[in-house]
Parts: sequence; C-alpha cells; structure tokens
Amino acid sequence: MPQFLLLCMLWLCLAPSVTGCSRETLPSGTVATVNGQPISLRLLNAVQALSYFQRGTAAELSVDALRRQYGIALASLIVHSLVTQELRKLGLEVPPERLRTEESRIRADYPGGEFEQALLEIQMDIQTWRELLHNQLAVEHFAEKVLSRDVTPSLEEILAFYAQYEKDFSYPASLYLRIISGADQIQVENARAALIETPTALLPPGILEQKTAIPKDSIPEEWRKDIDALKPGEISPVKKGAFQYQAVQLLEAMPASRMNVVEAYPLVEQAFFEQKIEEKYAEWIEQAVKKADIRVSAHLQERPDSAGSGTQ
Repeated sequence: MPQFLLLCMLWLCLAPSVTGCSRETLPSGTVATVNGQPISLRLLNAVQALSYFQRGTAAELSVDALRRQYGIALASLIVHSLVTQELRKLGLEVPPERLRTEESRIRADYPGGEFEQALLEIQMDIQTWRELLHNQLAVEHFAEKVLSRDVTPSLEEILAFYAQYEKDFSYPASLYLRIISGADQIQVENARAALIETPTALLPPGILEQKTAIPKDSIPEEWRKDIDALKPGEISPVKKGAFQYQAVQLLEAMPASRMNVVEAYPLVEQAFFEQKIEEKYAEWIEQAVKKADIRVSAHLQERPDSAGSGTQ
C-alpha cells in the first residue's frame, strides 16, 4: 500500500474532528474497532515486529517516533479491515486456495525449518502470520476484482501518459560484463590469460562465469576505476573479493537510450493502469472512512506529555 495512503488514513482516523472516527476506552487487548470488528493489540504488535524484521533493524525510537510507527501500522490494519468487510459484503472474499498457494510459495523460499525459525525470531505465531497474509491478499484481491472495474484506458490516454512521463521510459547507460571468479588465485589468473588470448575459450572447472548487464551508475565502487579503464573486449586484473578472486571483462558499453512509444507501450499501459488503481483506492479509502464507525483506543492518541495523566 502506498505510504501516502497510510498517512492519509492516519490523519483521517486520528484527527478528532473527522466524522466516523472517535476516541474510546476499548476492551483490554483491543486497539480499535471498525464497524464493530475489533483490531487486537496482538495483531498491531505483529505488524510492528514484521516491519522491523523486513527492515533488518530494531533501532531505539523516541516515544514520538514509536507512536507514529504504531499509528501507521494501525492505519494499515484499519484499511485492511475496511477492505475485508467490503469484499465480504460483495461476496468476493479471498479464496482459501489463494491463501494456501501463497503460503506454499513463501515457505518454498525457506528450506528446512527456516520459515518457522524466522517466525520465532520475531515472536510471531503461525495464525497471526496467516492473518497478516490474508490482509495483504485481500488488498490485492480488492484491486483485481473491484478497483480494476471500468479501468479501460484508451489509446489516447496511453499516448498522453507516455508524453507526460516519456523520460521515465528509457534505458540507462549500461555495461555488459563477464565476471569470472574462483577460490584459487592462480586458476583465475590462468582463466583471465585464456580469455585474453581467445575470447571464446572454455574455462576450467572451479571457475565461475557470469555475464550480466549493469547500469553504469550501479557498478560497485571497488570495481569502478578498473572498469572505467577498459575498452570492449579487455579484462581487468584479478582482484581479491570478499570470498573469491575475481576479474571483470567489458563485453559491450551500451549508451543510454529512450524507448519509442511502440517499444514502451506495454510498460506505459501497465504504469497508467497502476496509477488509476491507486487513485481509485485513495478515493475509496476516503469515502469508506467517512462512512465507517471507527473507534481508536485513546492510549494510541495521547500526546507524550499526557501519557502519565491517566487518560483512558
């Protein structure tokens, strides 16, 4: 979900003057209700834990910063609740098989028991994780089944969108590289010498070869000077990397270029479609919040200087 939508949702729910939102003393363990449907502190904490896990950091936060993060997490859960309720009302709930398929796909990225270990590291049980997965799939399902209705861009709209964002549909200056690497320096030196003599030489076992195109601006700093000195076909000296010895051969230097409208059309059409979906989503959230009965725990709305005042 785009960050600006979350911030919009946060403002709509926590600003005390907005119709449809109110500050309440809620039952223990409940941080908000959306049309009577509770959002638990357990789920809110899980969203926070998952965000720390995905960022790979758990830096200390000020009270204000922590409150903002919890506010953003709560806003996302409120939106997910509204989306789930709307899907249920339309008879378009997320199919159970879609949940099972997505869980299987995610688990496949974690060999052995690493998936369960990852949940343990963020102190999340499988049922809570599945609730969060359902929330994510509900938003995707809502976009596919509801928001995409009537989004049928015309040729004129696509061409106008391309004209507006033409500079975004371009190829950056790139370098097509051959990277050879190995654990033994002598083997890598011999492979380098063989490529200098015969560009199509077969490399011996133990030497890994990779060909890749990399935007010029993304070349690692430790290789930039060596690669800048190469002409097409030339190969750099062997250098010791973090784990192996490596050499890089410049196969081709490709200048920046811009796609014409025919080349870019599929990308332009997709970008236009996604923009329209985001616009419809923002409009739907605004209207859904205005109509909803959203009750947020007063504890999440206290200012830091009132946190110890006993407000409930």
